[in-house]
Amino acid sequence: MLLIAAAMEEELETAKILFPYVEKIQAEKLKLWRAVRREEPIYFLRTGVGPKRSATTLQEALRVTTPSQILVIGYAGALDPDLRLGDLVAVRRAVAFSLDDGLPSWEHVRVEGEVDLVNCNLLVDAALSAGLRVQSGDALTSSYVLGNPAHKRLLYEKFRASIVDMETAALARVAQSAEVPLSCIRVVSDEARDTFLAPFSYDPSAGIPERAKKLIETGLVETYREWKTHSSAAKERLGRFLSCYL
Repeated sequence: MLLIAAAMEEELETAKILFPYVEKIQAEKLKLWRAVRREEPIYFLRTGVGPKRSATTLQEALRVTTPSQILVIGYAGALDPDLRLGDLVAVRRAVAFSLDDGLPSWEHVRVEGEVDLVNCNLLVDAALSAGLRVQSGDALTSSYVLGNPAHKRLLYEKFRASIVDMETAALARVAQSAEVPLSCIRVVSDEARDTFLAPFSYDPSAGIPERAKKLIETGLVETYREWKTHSSAAKERLGRFLSCYL
């Protein structure tokens, strides 16, 4: 039995929309749905955004479901400068990292754990069959939004990871503890050079007032429009992949 997990409803909808009937499961504190694929149940879980929230949600979901495999889907920011909007990345390894408390800047980060994922080659093959651009690579998982191209460049130079997100490594840890194989495919929603998320990007060298000032000075309406344009393109590519894979 497959469990498909995504942070946001928009991401999860790319999978749910492929089934004619999806049933909401009554489970306290969980956004969980069920459908049938080839006479087998398939579950859909909205984990919420961020490592702590998503990990807690998956732990709760594994108490009420018994998946034989978990597939994590969703958007990601590109660290690799060669990745373009709409490109897919099948994740080989998920790496959790945090800022060094003694040296709070993006130049000084420490790894807090890494997990190897499964079925990377199968995901790549499915994407290629759908005529999509895809590569395999590592994913960094951050507790913060990363929208500043300079920060992305520093992390790419340090880790050579393809993408950054806010859930994969946390979800992989939970799955590993439960002995459930987990795979992940993400689609690029912002390129390494993109700046439209920069006002939301965490800057450890700036205080809260300074970060708030940046947000106020930014054209948030225009930022939202650019994000929607990018996420719409990413959603279409993810939907094409899932149509082939599922």
